[in-house]
Order: sequence, then structure tokens, then C-alpha cells
Amino acid sequence: MRRLSATAVAVLAVCSASLVGVASAQEAQEAQEAQAVSVKPQQTVQLKPGSYGCLSRDKLDAVSQHEQAGEHQQMQEYFADFRCLSTPENQSYRVVRVVGHDVEFVNAANADDQGLWTSDRSIKQ
Repeated sequence: MRRLSATAVAVLAVCSASLVGVASAQEAQEAQEAQAVSVKPQQTVQLKPGSYGCLSRDKLDAVSQHEQAGEHQQMQEYFADFRCLSTPENQSYRVVRVVGHDVEFVNAANADDQGLWTSDRSIKQ
């Protein structure tokens, strides 16, 4: 039986640690996706407290990126000029369209076919 050199053992340890890190990141992403709610057009939903909607998916993506980066001042600019709006609690909304994890919605009493965009993570289960 051949013995591994100290360098080979160190390389194996680093590779194993890297694989564990990759697996952990993948597990975290899968867990986040599992928390996402499956919604379909015409479904009536409620949003979680503190949720918001944006006038376009691009604006929603930009606000989400600022939020994740902790850039609250840049995020607030989207609300100051009404590109994004906080949603009132205890309201019912109708899903207009779903693209990936982005959901377009309108007030359930509204017949509009264009609304605000939010993430499916904002929808109450």
C-alpha cells in the first residue's frame, strides 16, 4: 500500500473543503427555491407584511440587488419617485403573470392586465 505525501494530503483536504463549500452553497440555493411559493395566473393571493411591488421586472431586480447589498439609500430612491410601492397589508391581489420567481399582480378587485412586479417569496403561503 502506498502512502500519500504530506502535500498530496493537503491538496486532498483543500479539494474536499471546496466541494463541501460548493455543496453547501447549492443546498442553500435549493432551500431558498423550496421556500418560494408556486403561483399561477388568475390566482388570488396575499402578500407578506413589508412587501412591495415595482413598475417593471427591471426595477424589481435593481431594488432587490440594492437590498441584498445593504444599499438602503439607493433602494429608497425607487420608492421616493414611485418606481416601487409598498403594498398594504391584508389586501387580496390577483396574479397576472409569472416569469421565473417574478410575479406580476394587481388588486383582486381590479380588471387591469398590467400591474406591479414582486418576488414569489413575498407571497403568503
